[in-house]
Amino acid sequence: MKQKILNVDLTVNLEPRINFTQDIFQKKEIRGLTEELSRVAGYLWDRRWAERNAGNISVNITSFFSRKELDKLSSYPFLPLPREYPGLRRQLLLVTASGSRMRDLAREPLEGICLVYISDSSTAYHVVVPEKTGRDLMPTSELPTHLAIHEMLCRTEAKEKVLIHSHVTELIALTHNPDFRTSQSLTGILWKMHPEAVMFQPKGYGFVPHTIPGTEKIANLTARCFEQNPVVIWEKHGAMAIAKTISEAFDELDLAAKAAGIYLSCSRGGFEPEGLSNDEIAEIRQHYCL
Repeated sequence: MKQKILNVDLTVNLEPRINFTQDIFQKKEIRGLTEELSRVAGYLWDRRWAERNAGNISVNITSFFSRKELDKLSSYPFLPLPREYPGLRRQLLLVTASGSRMRDLAREPLEGICLVYISDSSTAYHVVVPEKTGRDLMPTSELPTHLAIHEMLCRTEAKEKVLIHSHVTELIALTHNPDFRTSQSLTGILWKMHPEAVMFQPKGYGFVPHTIPGTEKIANLTARCFEQNPVVIWEKHGAMAIAKTISEAFDELDLAAKAAGIYLSCSRGGFEPEGLSNDEIAEIRQHYCL
């Protein structure tokens, strides 16, 4: 079923008359966020992790708005969601749009982002787009995964508000090796390759076996992984990271890619890397993490 995107005009029946669609994207916090999104989109493109329209980003921005401002968004028609998201009642997410390219977001982020507002019943949503785009925008095709993860983050009162998905070349390559298709094996090799992979990811790395993207199945599997791990790797597809800021989420992917890249470089050099020993890893975890 084709879904109609609502370019929400909140000038009607409001005193004083305001264009809330315009104001919402000019809010200081949103401007700062879109500037950061623009920078990170450029990093993803430069790293060659975002071919064509690959990758997507979402941020829970509910805290930027008062209850009165959110009430304005509650009075407009909604599109049905496939299921209920109790933790996302009256939550507002900034989401990259379907078909948007990271190279374009780096240049003009307002051309490829939209806001997704979840209804009071948590069973429907509507979309707010910047008026200046002059076109309708759909949220990313990975919206089910973003909603499932943000719902889990809200439900568990987590501090993380940002989710990035990208086609991280080094991590995709690693999962083409059958030896690295479990959370335990991926964590083991990444920890062995670089001390900071232990220091900054002491909980390890999650893993989701090959699953069709954009489905409820991959959404639920990934959300469960994020209950334990801030970085989740999708077999032969890419990775996702949660963090407090967009830049920190990029850092999580960048560090995992560095560790994977060391392993791949050694393999190309014709030798199996020795890696950190289990005792050395335990020592690092005891000193920095526990």
